[in-house]
Amino acid sequence: MVSIKVDDYNSFSQALNRFKIQCQQSGLTGEIKRHQEYEKPTERKRRKRLRAIRRERRKMLKLQRIRNY
Repeated sequence: MVSIKVDDYNSFSQALNRFKIQCQQSGLTGEIKRHQEYEKPTERKRRKRLRAIRRERRKMLKLQRIRNY
């Protein structure tokens, strides 16, 4: 749950910007976009598989950088 405390000395636009940033960091905007349309189970599996591949690739690159250091 994202919440912003608005103080008297902060303007509304600053509070709105902080709210937007916290929504993005929490992944709320991505979640909303993902649920706007129906996603087929095969598309969901493909997205998860690609995410896992990217994660493994980043992990391997990080290990290579550590070894070469």
